[in-house]
Amino acid sequence: MTVRLPNSPLLRSVIAGFAGLVGYGGWAAYANFDHGMAIAIRSGLVQGTYSFVLTFLMTWVTEGLFAKLASMPMGTVVTTVVVSFILFVSAYGIHMLVGTPEILMTILPGFVIGSVYTAVYVWGLQRGTKTVAQGQ
Repeated sequence: MTVRLPNSPLLRSVIAGFAGLVGYGGWAAYANFDHGMAIAIRSGLVQGTYSFVLTFLMTWVTEGLFAKLASMPMGTVVTTVVVSFILFVSAYGIHMLVGTPEILMTILPGFVIGSVYTAVYVWGLQRGTKTVAQGQ
């Protein structure tokens, strides 16, 4: 069975953004629930909103880095590592600013999933580039 994603990068980003909003926001609320309902809700809204916005921004960064680095040795690996690093630092910084008590617990699932998503996305870009170059 082949899953066909929408051809529009914007539509793919919207779908992924909403998944991030619900999934990561829900996880952040759960991870911080022991600190009270207000903190759990705030952490969930921060992480959910951040995840939605980040999907758009990191897609553009990934596309841009891939375009510049794909022809270089290890270009796809460098693209994946740089984007994953940006994901971690920005998530950590935002939660530190808003006072999330369990920062690593809050961002770890999103960071792992985001890094895997980035690697798969870059692999898809690389595969698409090879397919276009081969004329298929």
